[in-house]
Amino acid sequence: MDVTAVNGFELVETIYEKRGRVAYITLNREQAGHAFNYQMCQEMLHIWEDVKDDPEVWVAIVSATGEKFFCTGVDVKEARERRLGDAWLPIARLMEEVHKPIICAVNGMCCGGGLHWVCDSDIIIGTENAQFFDSHVNVGMISGWEPVGLSRRIPLNYVLRMVIEGKSYRINADEAYRIGLITEIVPAAKLMERAEEIAANVLANSPLAVRYSKKAIMRGLDMGLRDGLDLAGHMLNQIWDTEDAAEGKQAFAERRQPVWKGR
Repeated sequence: MDVTAVNGFELVETIYEKRGRVAYITLNREQAGHAFNYQMCQEMLHIWEDVKDDPEVWVAIVSATGEKFFCTGVDVKEARERRLGDAWLPIARLMEEVHKPIICAVNGMCCGGGLHWVCDSDIIIGTENAQFFDSHVNVGMISGWEPVGLSRRIPLNYVLRMVIEGKSYRINADEAYRIGLITEIVPAAKLMERAEEIAANVLANSPLAVRYSKKAIMRGLDMGLRDGLDLAGHMLNQIWDTEDAAEGKQAFAERRQPVWKGR
C-alpha cells in the first residue's frame, strides 16, 4: 500500500509504503543527491511517528531511488536561506523511540548528515559502490551529532579521520564491511531483495522479543555494566508472561513454527 500522506501531511520527497508487516521508507530526491530539505525533514517526522505507532508494522527498510546517491546530508542550497543544521535532531530522537528493527540499504554515496541513517538504523547493508565520508568541515560546519553515533559502531580512529579530513577521506564498501560499518556487501541489482530477505528473517522471530532485545541493547549503551544487566533483566520480565512468550515455548515443544501476535 502506497501512503501519499501521513496524518494529513502530504509526502513529496519520500516514498512511503507498507507491505505486510514491513514499512518501506525510500528517499526520493535523486536530483539533489537525496539531500534532506525542510520538507523531507517534516515528512520524516510524520513517517517515523507512524512506523512507531502502527501495530501492524514490525520492521522498516530505508533505501533511496537510483544507484549513485543514498543521502548526501543537508541540502546546502536551502541551508543558505533557512536554518537546517539541527533539523534532523528531532528525527534522530524519534527513531531512538522506534524499538522496531530498522534495516538500512545503502545504494551509493552516504555523507555528511546522511550518516545519521547508519547511526540510527540497526542492520546496515550496502552495494559495491557504497561510500561513506563526512563533509561538514568542508562547508564550515562542525561535525557533532553523526560522530557520536558512529563512535558506537566503528573504531574511534576512523571516526576522527572522517571528521578531521572531511571529504578527502572516504570509506568504500570493502573498508566499511571490514570495520563493521555495514554487515554485508550486495550487488546493486540485489540490494532490495536482500533487504527484504533480512526483513523476512526478522519477522520469523517474536516481535516483542526483538523489540525488547533492541531496547535493552541500545539503552544499555548509556549505562555501566551492572545497570545494563539490571535493565536487561527488567526487559526479560516485561515479556515473560506475554502470549508470544507462551507461544514460543509451545511451538518449540510441538516442533512447529510459532505464530506470533505481538502481544
